Amino acid sequence: MNFLTQLPLPSAEVPDTLRNLLEVETTVSPSKKVQVTTNFEKDQYGDSHEALQMIMACVPESKITNLGQLNESSNGVVSFSTPICDIKGDISGIKPSISGYDYIVASWGDSQRYSYSLAEKVWMTLGLSPRVIGNAIQKVTYDDLSKPVIDVASGDFASQYYFHSSRDINWEMRNDYLRKYLWMNGCWGVRVFYYETYIKDSPEIRELFGKETYYQCNKPNSWYDLVLREHQNKIMLQIHATVPVVSPERCDVIDKYSLVWAGDNYPMSEDRASSYMRDEYVYVDDRFLEKYERNSMFECIPFKMHSSFGSSPSYGGQWSFRDCKRVGRNMLKVSIYELYRGVPSQEILHVHKHAISAVKAKGFSEDQEHIVCKSFRLLETLIDLSENLATLAKVANGTSIQPTDFIPFGRQEYDNEGIRNFSIIKKLSQVAPLDMYEQDFLARCKTLNEILGRFKPVPLRNVLLALGAKKKDINEIQGIRLFQALCNVLEDHNGKSESHELLHKAASDINIKNRNIKIAPLFINNDLRNAEAHESIGKSLEHLEKLGFDISSVSEGYGYALDYILDSVTNALIDLNTSIQGAIHR
Repeated sequence: MNFLTQLPLPSAEVPDTLRNLLEVETTVSPSKKVQVTTNFEKDQYGDSHEALQMIMACVPESKITNLGQLNESSNGVVSFSTPICDIKGDISGIKPSISGYDYIVASWGDSQRYSYSLAEKVWMTLGLSPRVIGNAIQKVTYDDLSKPVIDVASGDFASQYYFHSSRDINWEMRNDYLRKYLWMNGCWGVRVFYYETYIKDSPEIRELFGKETYYQCNKPNSWYDLVLREHQNKIMLQIHATVPVVSPERCDVIDKYSLVWAGDNYPMSEDRASSYMRDEYVYVDDRFLEKYERNSMFECIPFKMHSSFGSSPSYGGQWSFRDCKRVGRNMLKVSIYELYRGVPSQEILHVHKHAISAVKAKGFSEDQEHIVCKSFRLLETLIDLSENLATLAKVANGTSIQPTDFIPFGRQEYDNEGIRNFSIIKKLSQVAPLDMYEQDFLARCKTLNEILGRFKPVPLRNVLLALGAKKKDINEIQGIRLFQALCNVLEDHNGKSESHELLHKAASDINIKNRNIKIAPLFINNDLRNAEAHESIGKSLEHLEKLGFDISSVSEGYGYALDYILDSVTNALIDLNTSIQGAIHR
């Protein structure tokens, strides 16, 4: 149906808003937002004046042919004003409707106040959950939390009219969900609207007027009533219309069993996917995890099992990926059997977009460390360090400090839950592609610096006091300079091969504030963090060069730079652990 060609107007003179209202929606794009209710008025007294009030009715297929015009286009709401009732039960038979038909958005108004919400029948049929956005915005959004699909339908709550409208009203609904509802009810989505605006004067328009200053086209049983009139030397267009634009046909959906995976020649049949004995796997770029890492609705916690690592995103206890093993720096190896039986079709399609053929995967080393491995190694090193520092204070002069007094990462919690409760470690372990931008690299350096900043200064100073440092020398030392002071003391003590029995005076005769090259990676990372904080983008290469990093490799991204800084910081802390172990066991 081409409604545009049925208007008596020249096509070039049809306003874009009216053109869009008359366009029949297609089934091609499931996620497209379809307008289902609109009410606005722009430039009320100016040359660009435009006003629209539109609602959507659900009309059975059998009624479409002779539908004509529905009266609700005049008021722009499903229910106008309130019923008069003087006798008990007098309105028991009244049911809000659009000329007897169901509606997508419930709307009420009385020329001064207007209220809107998704029709009860719609959200209950589709199983949608409302989410309110308040303050000045005053909108409600409906989500399908079973999958999840966010923002299935959304729109404005209410408006007031006093000489002009307090806000524009706009309600939209995803194409696939709208069509699913219409298909279930065997109905068309019909736009019922009134629209007015000024249009350009032209000979074609004047021909319609003839000798008059007024033109109306209102044929019997027509879908529109169009009026053109001269107003203040301008041509005003006004139209009431009832237009079926959304058919009860489901959106085009890709069948998960029709997918041809990278490197395969045939679709993944149901028999293949459900066969446990086939033991088929697919390689996937780890960027498929970004969808789950960056959305708090999902749970995506990397885990370590023996010597291997995995990431199995899940959603609200409703579904979960299984058997997703990390291989190489930026790949996962995913079981086809577990993928097809464990997650919804939309998630399988998401994985398919990031699939890598086995031939291409062989071009990458499966033994190369990935960001999760490096993050876990850093955490284990920090836990070791907290335990070693507690032991060092105890051996030096009997000072009792708990490992978790230094840093809030406990070994027992790590052994029991992995990094589940360590949100900052989870943040560090998120996907880090080789072609990551400099700003993303600096943000990750900031996270690394925040992790090191979790070390509390007071317990660290107490360790230095236990080693014989003077209180006046350490009171002003902060942050990673405390590690440097500690490294200076241990380096001097171990260099003299002195016994642990002399640890209580190891810091008494040295300058603990001297620079120490062994801690340089921590200072360089701090400089990188400062570069991010002060938006000194472009200067990170200067800091990386100080650590001996080959900056020519960043031409294709900062992934290897992140690897280098993480390894350097971790290795510096491992060296500090080694020094502590040497001191307390000698």
